[in-house]
Amino acid sequence: MPGINIAVDLGTDSITVFVEGKGIVLCESTAICYDAYNDEVIAIGNPAGEMFDKTPDSLILKRPMTDGVISDFSVTAEILSHFLDKICKNRIFRPNILISAPSGVTALEKKAITEVACTSGAGKVSVIDEPVISALGAGLDIDYPHGVMVIDLGAGTADIAVITMGTVAYNVSLRTGGNAMDEAIIQYIKRVKEIDIGAQTARKIKHTVGCAHKRAEEIEMFAVGKDHITGMPKTFEISTAELYDILKDHVNEIFHGIVSVLEQVPPELYSDICTEGILLTGGVAKLPGLDTELTERLGIKVTRAADPEHCAAKGAGYILRNMKKLEDHGYNFRSRETVE
Repeated sequence: MPGINIAVDLGTDSITVFVEGKGIVLCESTAICYDAYNDEVIAIGNPAGEMFDKTPDSLILKRPMTDGVISDFSVTAEILSHFLDKICKNRIFRPNILISAPSGVTALEKKAITEVACTSGAGKVSVIDEPVISALGAGLDIDYPHGVMVIDLGAGTADIAVITMGTVAYNVSLRTGGNAMDEAIIQYIKRVKEIDIGAQTARKIKHTVGCAHKRAEEIEMFAVGKDHITGMPKTFEISTAELYDILKDHVNEIFHGIVSVLEQVPPELYSDICTEGILLTGGVAKLPGLDTELTERLGIKVTRAADPEHCAAKGAGYILRNMKKLEDHGYNFRSRETVE
């Protein structure tokens, strides 16, 4: 096929792009900022992401992905087109794009993703289940009849899947992830400490003192918010014990999601999973103690991938270097004509 081959991990919070022969060339925020009066684009990517909770009424900020699925098609196309132009520049042929999607998306949603990619400048597009490419990116061999469980924990979704023979056999996609955890932190601080904070501060708190398993030693940090009553700046302290209590409901949801998938799995595949363990990928996989907490509760070894945030992009890159894998796993490139 003419044109370069590109893999895109289009996430709720960030977009990662892998170019054949170059590796990961960008990882930026899935965000765009408009002028509210004339719709002129002010910023796309990281510059737009840094503006959240900091802009006047004259600017409109958007994240066009909700729970791992496109919620605003025109905005998504504009963001994707911006990055494709940046990567491809003045190339004559349109690029071939491999794009990841949660395993729970419908055929109609996959068609919509393909249409958006074509509108953005792609020549041909293939949409592949994210757990499959995350497993490949983590170095797992998924091509033989052996059960592998991968849990891809992103900003918008927790994608829990059992893979065998290169395809998803059993799965559940939960509408919980890093963003839901951030919102839980915001609501807790507002309710208990009577202080308002934004998403960026909540994310910083989660990364600094967040935990899914009780720590042996307490860690505290100070942060600044706005007093909910007076509106004045106020410094507050928050600890790992508080974060454990805030996040435990979300950890419970992930645990019950895993159990619900395991209940569907036949004995032979279940035996494979018990032997090989469960792999965590995605940004939320870095939450301290999550692997330990799930291991203790499931009685099955749970491990975190070496580079969980980039597993999907690396796996897509692996497929780009081995294009026959697409057909072997039942995926094909489609053009705009075949979509319509």
